[in-house]
Amino acid sequence: MHLKHFFKLRLVFIVIVLAFAACKKDNQSFKYDQINDIKITDATTSFTVAQRDSLIITPTLSQTMPAGDSFTYSWKIDSNVIATSQNLRIKVTLSPGTYLMTYRVTSNRNGIYTQKRYTVTVTGIYPDGWYIVNNKDGKGKVSLIRTDDVFFDNPMEVANNKSYPGKALAVYNFGKGGFFYYFSDQNVYRFNMNDWLELGDKSSILPNLATPLPFKSAPAFILDASKFDQFIVADGSLYAGISGSTSENVKPFTQRIPGDYDLYPGVFPNTYDLTYFYDNAKMRFKRMAIFSRILEDAPKTTGSFDMANVGRKMIASDRGISTIFEEEIEWYFIMQDNNGRYLMSLTYDQFGSTLVGVNQQMVNSPEIGSATNFATSSILKQLYYTVDNRVYLYDMLANSARLIYTFPVGYVIKDIEMQRTTSKRLVIGVNNGAAGEVYYFDINAQGEFNNSTYAKKFTGFGEIVQIAPARKNL
Repeated sequence: MHLKHFFKLRLVFIVIVLAFAACKKDNQSFKYDQINDIKITDATTSFTVAQRDSLIITPTLSQTMPAGDSFTYSWKIDSNVIATSQNLRIKVTLSPGTYLMTYRVTSNRNGIYTQKRYTVTVTGIYPDGWYIVNNKDGKGKVSLIRTDDVFFDNPMEVANNKSYPGKALAVYNFGKGGFFYYFSDQNVYRFNMNDWLELGDKSSILPNLATPLPFKSAPAFILDASKFDQFIVADGSLYAGISGSTSENVKPFTQRIPGDYDLYPGVFPNTYDLTYFYDNAKMRFKRMAIFSRILEDAPKTTGSFDMANVGRKMIASDRGISTIFEEEIEWYFIMQDNNGRYLMSLTYDQFGSTLVGVNQQMVNSPEIGSATNFATSSILKQLYYTVDNRVYLYDMLANSARLIYTFPVGYVIKDIEMQRTTSKRLVIGVNNGAAGEVYYFDINAQGEFNNSTYAKKFTGFGEIVQIAPARKNL
């Protein structure tokens, strides 16, 4: 037989066999297992929690065949497993931000799993409110009144589990990078504003400072308008540094900026590239350009006064109206000479150039020569000042003041601060001996206190040194 015919017959035979097999009855029996259908049916999938608080989630699970099955659980943020229990209960240590969390339930019988995603927003435990710098039993501390009125007595010691010796001088919020500086008469520290963990002390902040006691009097700190330079004025001297964008990028401050000067403890950013200071020795303004480390005399100006030759001593300052991006700020100053006290200011024009502003002797203002604390409004041409236990409201346009509140006898007002975001609340810290108290006064459209009294009162502080705003960083 020819070979190709053989292959054809073989192929026909295979087809016939397969056809016969297909017609034969299939007696095989298959057994199928039912699958346990698991579902996570939580209605709430978004959670907001503060740092160091507990995040608790109890998922609702449903099964079609609950008997005879066991499960493995996992909770993940990104690729990191944070728990392996059915219910979640953890202390949050994440940085402030929004996170996507995945919960997975896996059957140990067959490896089939189901999962659900949750959104977790972490806020700082101390996001906003007021820092109350106070001394108790010979030691300084910074307390916090949060915006929800929750009070924290000494969070920096609690957060870091250590004691901070020395008397408190001042605290300043950095306003960029999420941290603040705390000054004592023995050291200076930088803390993360969200969790109050310590980020450094004078060895990294002011490594070139020769004296073992950084500052004898309360210093001043602020960023320039560009937010790239940072300045400290303390004991009449100026120190400068690069701010950076985060705490890791902040550079140490310089040694004392050279020069023959004695600066008032204040820093006055006014334009993007210039920051002003005031020399009480020569009674004139000085300035420093961005990234420069040369403190130069301010040039001569015309108008209500000459910045190069003011001829008065500065005793207080506060900010007034600013542009929407706060690149130009009107600064108010209380100046003094042998004839009395004066309200003066630096302002700006439409091009952002610095101009001299008001220059008026404060007349028809009871006890102005003895006033120790000042706060200005950012929406009204008004100023508050205090003498002992009394609060006065000064009308800049009318150039006169009147008494609007008196604390009990024995109380002494230590500091007053305007809530700058609205200028609708004045915060006042008073001392009754060694005990400090804080009062919130809400302000009406005329600048007076609503119902002629305080809105809220907080007690339990040591002797108050300073009140400072704590700004939210999330």
